[in-house]
Amino acid sequence: MKKGILVSGLGLLLALSGCSEDSSVVACDAPQTIKLVKDSVNQALLAKSGADDTVKFSYVLNTIETLETDTETGGLVCSADLAVSIKDERIDDTINTAINYSVDRNTQDQQLLVKVFERG
Repeated sequence: MKKGILVSGLGLLLALSGCSEDSSVVACDAPQTIKLVKDSVNQALLAKSGADDTVKFSYVLNTIETLETDTETGGLVCSADLAVSIKDERIDDTINTAINYSVDRNTQDQQLLVKVFERG
């Protein structure tokens, strides 16, 4: 797998989403929100890169901030610095990128919804 594929995979983050019913808190830095962001990014990178089980990705979100709050729904728009570490027999590197993501609660089933966007 080439590092360029990883970088282009990060560009694929537009409108990825995940959901969970395990959290009652809608917050940019809530553990369940962070987990959903990482899961969404992981799914995109695996799909884009075609990586197999020998490639290990890990993710860290730093400098998490709330940018906007929807007063009607309680939904948030957040920003963070995402560090993606990749390791296999040829690569051991970390790539940093800035992302935005939204977090909200679905009014019908109360699941936590997260959408991840690469910050432009």
